[in-house]
Amino acid sequence: MIVVIEGISAAGKTTYARQFGEGRWVPEILVKGDLPDASASLDEHAHFWVEHNVRKFQMALEIEREHGIAVCDTDPMKIHYSWCMARAGFPWPDKFANARVFVREAIASSRLGFADLYLVKRIEPSVARAQKEGDPTRRRENFEQHLALQPHLIRWFGAMSEVFPGRIRWDFPEKETLLAELKSKTPEENPRRFNVSAFDALLERLPE
Repeated sequence: MIVVIEGISAAGKTTYARQFGEGRWVPEILVKGDLPDASASLDEHAHFWVEHNVRKFQMALEIEREHGIAVCDTDPMKIHYSWCMARAGFPWPDKFANARVFVREAIASSRLGFADLYLVKRIEPSVARAQKEGDPTRRRENFEQHLALQPHLIRWFGAMSEVFPGRIRWDFPEKETLLAELKSKTPEENPRRFNVSAFDALLERLPE
């Protein structure tokens, strides 16, 4: 069982995911190698970030095999970020049109896939700002930009909820409540984890 914790900066993703402990928590991972420079092609940027995200998904699979449940701080597939940045009008080298090709290939080769459950938290801007100011341990650069991404993030996972009914929830339940629920379910392989048709259906449901 792979669970994704999602939301904008200061929504509480990391704090929530950490509750599940080192053995189950899949944190953001450091970028491996040098970032593509300004002269790199759009495909080079897209390929770099997809391979970075594949590493996180593979980490989630390893934790799932060992512990039964992996809790990811943000979606390892991560392509929603490129889409949200484009929709909000912010520059970002990993362009959605290029990334979708490499993501689809990674899904088809079972290197990147969909989670079993997505917990997505919507947060009022005033609450997010208060939580940001109350946590001096994190700099949270580009915070206002993240606020601007939230409507598009919600649209992305709203489209995903149409493709995967019941797999998207709009809150962070209590840790023990969630664990009890997940443990009560009969373990079964996710039949659509590496389904490229589901990925295509998701993209078709996104607003123009």
